Amino acid sequence: MTPQLLRPETWDGRPSWDDGWQMDPDAETLRGVLWCRHGLIEAHNRAVRARSIAFDHWSAAVEAVWWAVALDDVLHSLHDGRYSDARAAHRDGETVVGLRWLRHQHAHRIVVTGHGGPKRDFFGPNGGPPFYISPSNRWMERANIPSNGRRPDHVTEAAYDARVARHPLESPIEESIKWFDAILTAAGIDPIQEIAGDDPTVL
Repeated sequence: MTPQLLRPETWDGRPSWDDGWQMDPDAETLRGVLWCRHGLIEAHNRAVRARSIAFDHWSAAVEAVWWAVALDDVLHSLHDGRYSDARAAHRDGETVVGLRWLRHQHAHRIVVTGHGGPKRDFFGPNGGPPFYISPSNRWMERANIPSNGRRPDHVTEAAYDARVARHPLESPIEESIKWFDAILTAAGIDPIQEIAGDDPTVL
């Protein structure tokens, strides 16, 4: 029987594996995992701050997608078979699968995958003057992203359609962060711990 990820409905509880499994990476692997997570957080934060500038917003979100899929790959390798089963069974894990489809599009062709929402003027109370509300930039629907005839991947396509397409650029990234933090916590790794180093300017 495949081990199950036990994730409480609220964030007051601690995620864990039902067989008590813990990850014990060496120091260099741990640093790579935590720095990858940190890169994801930083790119996400830049995307949030850049909402008013379309290119900066999209490019930071695309970088975050790359970090997310890189972290997904390394956690898959460190968790053995248990990881993909748990990811498929959890909502935020499905979001990561959808981000994988998006990353593949960015890897195989230069394509702008975001677009703005509807632009409308809104009127103040009592017939006051109109004021403008900026649209939120969102991930495109899959049908609008050319895939250059690449072989279909029905699992990642369905995850993209359900969890990424039409959502504001940063929303699926936030969900991926929740997934990774749950997985790391369940494996006995504090996702926000500092990595000790004598000189922070040197790799």
